[in-house]
Amino acid sequence: MIKAPLPASEQQRLTALRQLEILDTESEAEFDSLAKVAALICEVPISLISLVDENRQWFKAVNGLAGVTETPRDVAFCSHAILGQQLMEVRDAREDVRFRDNPLVTADPSIRFYAGAPVCLSNGHNIGTLCVIDRQPRQLTAVQKESLLHLAAAAAKALEGRYATSMLARELREKQQRELQFEALTKSAPNGVFFLGRDGQCSYVNAAWEAIYQMDAAAAMGHGWTTRILQEDKGLVFQQWGQALIEKKDFSLEFRIVMPDLSLRYVRSLASAIYNEHGQLVNFVGSVEDISLRKRHEQQISEDQRRIKLATNSGRIGIWELDLETDRLVWDELMYRLYDMPDTGTELSYQDWRARLHPDSLQQAEQEFAQAVIDADEFEGEFTIRWRDGSVHHIKNSAHIQRDARGKAIKLTGTNWDVTKLRALSEELSDQRELLEVTLSSIGDAVITTDDNGQVTWMNPVAERMTGWQSIEARGLPLIQIFHIVNAETRLTTENPVQTCLQQGKIVGLANHTLLISKDGTEFGIEDSASPIRDKQGRVLGVVLVFHDVTESRRLSGEMYHRATHDALTGLVNRAEFESRLLKVLNDAHHTQSSHSLLYIDLDQFKLVNDACGHSAGDLLLQQVSKLIGESIRSRDTLARLGGDEFAIILEQCPQEYANRIAQQICDNMENYRFQHDNRRFRVGTSIGLVPVDQRWQNPGAIMKAADMCCYAAKEAGRNRVHVWFDTDLAIRTRHGEMQWTTRIENALDEARFVLHAQKISAISAGLEKVHAEVLLRMKSEDGNLVMPGAFLPAAERFHLMSRIDKWVVRQSLDRLMQLPDLSILDMLAINLSGQSVGDRAFHRWMEETLTEAGDDICRHLCLEITETAAVTNLADATVFIEKVRSLGVRVALDDFGAGASSFGYLKSIPVDYLKIDGQFVKDIITDPLDFAAVRCFNDVAKVIGVKTIAEFVENREVLAKLQEIGVDYAQGYLIHQPEPLENLLMASPRSLLGFPS
Repeated sequence: MIKAPLPASEQQRLTALRQLEILDTESEAEFDSLAKVAALICEVPISLISLVDENRQWFKAVNGLAGVTETPRDVAFCSHAILGQQLMEVRDAREDVRFRDNPLVTADPSIRFYAGAPVCLSNGHNIGTLCVIDRQPRQLTAVQKESLLHLAAAAAKALEGRYATSMLARELREKQQRELQFEALTKSAPNGVFFLGRDGQCSYVNAAWEAIYQMDAAAAMGHGWTTRILQEDKGLVFQQWGQALIEKKDFSLEFRIVMPDLSLRYVRSLASAIYNEHGQLVNFVGSVEDISLRKRHEQQISEDQRRIKLATNSGRIGIWELDLETDRLVWDELMYRLYDMPDTGTELSYQDWRARLHPDSLQQAEQEFAQAVIDADEFEGEFTIRWRDGSVHHIKNSAHIQRDARGKAIKLTGTNWDVTKLRALSEELSDQRELLEVTLSSIGDAVITTDDNGQVTWMNPVAERMTGWQSIEARGLPLIQIFHIVNAETRLTTENPVQTCLQQGKIVGLANHTLLISKDGTEFGIEDSASPIRDKQGRVLGVVLVFHDVTESRRLSGEMYHRATHDALTGLVNRAEFESRLLKVLNDAHHTQSSHSLLYIDLDQFKLVNDACGHSAGDLLLQQVSKLIGESIRSRDTLARLGGDEFAIILEQCPQEYANRIAQQICDNMENYRFQHDNRRFRVGTSIGLVPVDQRWQNPGAIMKAADMCCYAAKEAGRNRVHVWFDTDLAIRTRHGEMQWTTRIENALDEARFVLHAQKISAISAGLEKVHAEVLLRMKSEDGNLVMPGAFLPAAERFHLMSRIDKWVVRQSLDRLMQLPDLSILDMLAINLSGQSVGDRAFHRWMEETLTEAGDDICRHLCLEITETAAVTNLADATVFIEKVRSLGVRVALDDFGAGASSFGYLKSIPVDYLKIDGQFVKDIITDPLDFAAVRCFNDVAKVIGVKTIAEFVENREVLAKLQEIGVDYAQGYLIHQPEPLENLLMASPRSLLGFPS
């Protein structure tokens, strides 16, 4: 057997093989498939993908040799095959001197035939072979040889692809790991971390940053973080930021930020620029540190130094200096007096000071001194010394430690002063304070003391229990954070009594109905007082707050009050309380000229239920009706049971128009309500009298009497309806007439006695080529005469019949248009809609369905006219309705523009195509300058928003000429056209429909 020589670049080849990280890995389908394909093409039982390592050949893919994964390199055929770039073929191994005595030939697997194509990487190194083996001599065809070479190349590409994929996956994992590490680092970092763009816009902050700024991440994004910067510091921050950008240096600055409670916090912000591979600045990453505590310490030190200097100048503080290298101690004159030592002129040392220390202080004082020398810049302490007469004195020490360039302490310079008297006084005060605290802890009231800034200094156990705060954790916090009080009725925060006491300097108490909400949410009814704490000079040092729990007594009082003011059966307000509230509302109406409403409600058929089913059923009916009525009113309104089956409602800040809607809603709900008892159903209605509560009434009795009369009138009119109060007999007669009209209107609808007329609208500057007209409604009386709309529409509006009428008009108008043989003669047919329909969402749905059914061609020839008042009154619903019909191709006109109290501002939110200027401004435009100015103003506004204008009541040529001068687009009135039946107008010849009359 001849051993194969090593390739010339063996070390590089082995390095390339190992970099693939393929050796000793699990089998993979991709490489197994290549081996099987090679066996099939070459028609042999065995095929391998063999990788030649330093001492072995290892098989990545094995086909036909079960249980074999590697062989020694010395016996490997592949060791020879990797020496060249061409396919190596051994047709009969027993005849080849290189392999005839090879154990792979002479023993299992008894190789006779071998063909191996080198697996060559893109770097030129042959790392192994794709080989085929047979136990019989054979020879490959040219096609099989070429195929084997291609499969070997494919194996090389697959190995490199696998390596590239694993490297990419590894890089991705490493990147994700770095990102997770960064995220964990920023989350756990004690300092705030942030990302800013070069323009200062924030894109990331961590939790520590949010805690420091007391601002959540969403609010900080963009320039939101800058809102926390104190206004006086913003200029410096922005200046330093700009300078950092220009000079391409780090940003470092200390500034102040404003907390939500308006307190200030000092922060130190550091930011470094991050550049991309092109050297372009991408963003800044920075950190922020809360240095408020350090600033306070600095201020305290500064204050202490000032005080020390003042004390030193007054001659009561001794100054000393100790050189640690020479152990030389220098005292001034006062130091000798403090230590009761004569100044003999002898040089002092550390041991001289140590010798004067009292044995009880010696060990601690020396330890503090030694520790300060090791790692401190300042040495503060207090110790006791013993004089020659045996007396003990307390000495306070303060020193500065000077260090050399290596940080070694070389000198201490400090001061000492006698605090013996202060210590004795402190101990005396401590005893008195302990006695006071024991006393206050023993009383039943809660006690909290604060300093002159309103910050808690002490709490007794009762206060701890009621607030949920321990005295030790509350100390130093603002009282408002500990003592959370609200009004029991409004739940609004109550004025802080301590703050008021500090401002006024006198005893103050809490308002009635005050609730204390503890830390855990427990509520206590309390009464309290806050008294200032003064010194001998009368200066306020703080406040003592004393309060006690009145929850139970307040509950009992509230329960008694509720029983006295509410109906026991329904839980509603009773008559006495109702009249009391009515008096308050009436007084408010007199003082503020506000408008309220009163509903007086009487149940219809209640006696029938009571007589037929008994009083218990009657009581159940009253309870159900109370709930049903309550669902129709606002929470601020007052619903009361006056007695029997009579109820009343006070609608505060509710004009008559809205009150009428609420009353009608109650009637509608009762109309649908059925009372069931013992398998019997009863229909129960309501008769409602509506009276405005305003300045016309002198007392509640007059209002109640008027409401009762209205309620009776509603019953007389047919029950389950609303009757509105009118001041005069004429109004009542008019009301009676309107009630009669309702029957006539309903009969006319049922008997199809409404007819449609129309009036043309013409362009002023250029004649229309098509019909443009407004549909007008008439009613035929029983005797066949036409009744104008002014006679019956007020009653229809009053009794909510307008939506039925509007539906009839729309349906009939659409039918007329559908019957036209040719719609091309028609430009637009305008149909009026009432305010009730505009505000009725059910009508909106019906209109949308009807217009959709009519089709796009019809919709393009329709215009809906809505009065300005109706649109403004129902602004939200009107806007939605208008946008919907316009999306169907229908045009919209704002009718009677200028007649209402609305402003031009509503035009921004109401999308319309035409403004119809109210006729009251048009008819006197020649003689009234104010009308002329109004019309011109309306027209100018319409032009600005791109809306056409139509002038109503054009009755002479002078008015028409003036309108043309102003620039109004269209005119309508008797000068233009006398109204006529809609059929006549639509069926007339096209020529007769065009232009102005001669």
